Amino acid sequence: MEAQPLISGYAERLLPGGEALVCHQNKHFLVSNAVPGDTVQCRIEGKRRGMLRGRVETRIHASTMRVEANCEVAGECGGCALQFLDPACHAEVKSAWVREAFSSFFDPDTVWSPIRGKVECGQRRRARWWRSEDSDGVFLGFRARGRHEVVRAPACQMVNSEIDELRLHIQNNIPDIVESVQMTQLSDGIHVIFEARVEDIDSVRHLVISMMELSLAVPVVPWWRSSSATIPLHHPVKTLHDEVPAGDTLIQLPVGPNDFVQGHATGNADMVRQVQEWAGTPRFIADLFCGIGNLSLPLAYHANTEIRGADITVSSIRLANASAKTLGMDAHYEALNLFESFDASIFTGADVLILDPPRKGAKRICRSMGTLLPASIIMVNCDVASGARDASELYKMGYRLRALRAFDLFPYSGHVEAMSLWRR
Repeated sequence: MEAQPLISGYAERLLPGGEALVCHQNKHFLVSNAVPGDTVQCRIEGKRRGMLRGRVETRIHASTMRVEANCEVAGECGGCALQFLDPACHAEVKSAWVREAFSSFFDPDTVWSPIRGKVECGQRRRARWWRSEDSDGVFLGFRARGRHEVVRAPACQMVNSEIDELRLHIQNNIPDIVESVQMTQLSDGIHVIFEARVEDIDSVRHLVISMMELSLAVPVVPWWRSSSATIPLHHPVKTLHDEVPAGDTLIQLPVGPNDFVQGHATGNADMVRQVQEWAGTPRFIADLFCGIGNLSLPLAYHANTEIRGADITVSSIRLANASAKTLGMDAHYEALNLFESFDASIFTGADVLILDPPRKGAKRICRSMGTLLPASIIMVNCDVASGARDASELYKMGYRLRALRAFDLFPYSGHVEAMSLWRR
């Protein structure tokens, strides 16, 4: 295939995901590792998801927003997209992604809150590494940006130091059949999940023993995940918890290996507090895509509040109900596929409806607000494009944007979180 010629362009701005929008003779394409104000020479590599993509070959002029990355594989690794952007600009850039996505729904009295605080390394508590091999041997790394190749990194500055130490230990002992390793660090330990297509648990027994002997600050709970199940690799199985604020106190919510938690502990606590500030003291909470009850249980902890929630993950529903029982709360969570038809009657008429869907959003549920009729809606979106689509449906249903806040839960990445408050 004949190589594409080099073309020069000016990086106008960064888009959600972290790619730069580059202009060449009034035509636009996307490239990685550029920042607004750069002038670059690029080679077009093709079209993906409806947009031309290019690769920077030469940097003609460096923007004042550009810095040298501290990570030696920043140009290739897909774990971070903003390593070359001045950290002082991260909050402004990411906040703009959220505000622009929801700009059509702003009223004069809408309260806007951009990202607060400075961007910091070493805060990610959740990661998935892929097994690969090069001339130096076997290693665990993130996939390359836009490709399936895995990038070797001697250390990762973005994840918590304990789980990176554990990654480096595992990669020296990992068997061939393991395809990837997932870790989630919680307040009292780390879930480590070995993923493979076969159920050869014995192949990692020696690795589990060596992991349990490491001098880490927190316990390690190892698991084996294949196509059929997630199985513990060490007994007795220790239950791990996430510590979240409930008013002036902290409560602990159990989290299993298959359950979702936000990738940034401090950021998650800020989100939980924001829900409580916006919601006040509701008498009835509906929580859709509830997970382990991360948002609704702390909100209801100090009040005589009824909760009805749903999520597709059975293990999360089991833990949410167990937490409610332990905390002495009037809550019932059930396993439902919220992307299909379901009986919405038990969720109707809530004082506040919490909506925390996955990346593709919750368009179908947002179209049902005429039936659900909550007094207030608190929506969390991890993708601003799907968040804007959901917001459009809420607006059509007569709800108005009362407050919007941006959160940076994956520092240095191209991801941003939006939380919005809607009322009629």
